Amino acid sequence: MSNTLYLECTSGISGDMTVAALLDLGADQQVLNKALKSLPISSFDVVISRAKKADLDVCDF
Repeated sequence: MSNTLYLECTSGISGDMTVAALLDLGADQQVLNKALKSLPISSFDVVISRAKKADLDVCDF
């Protein structure tokens, strides 16, 4: 079985909200952290938590 995710981004897309949505869909947080640590960038923090917004329980990245 194959799964397809279609993103309609004609008006743009927010990176942090996209990452949070992908994590909510089941993306592996450890894989994300490993990929981010491999970047040649210093001085950044990754904070992933749960939040309640408009009566929805969502991932906050």
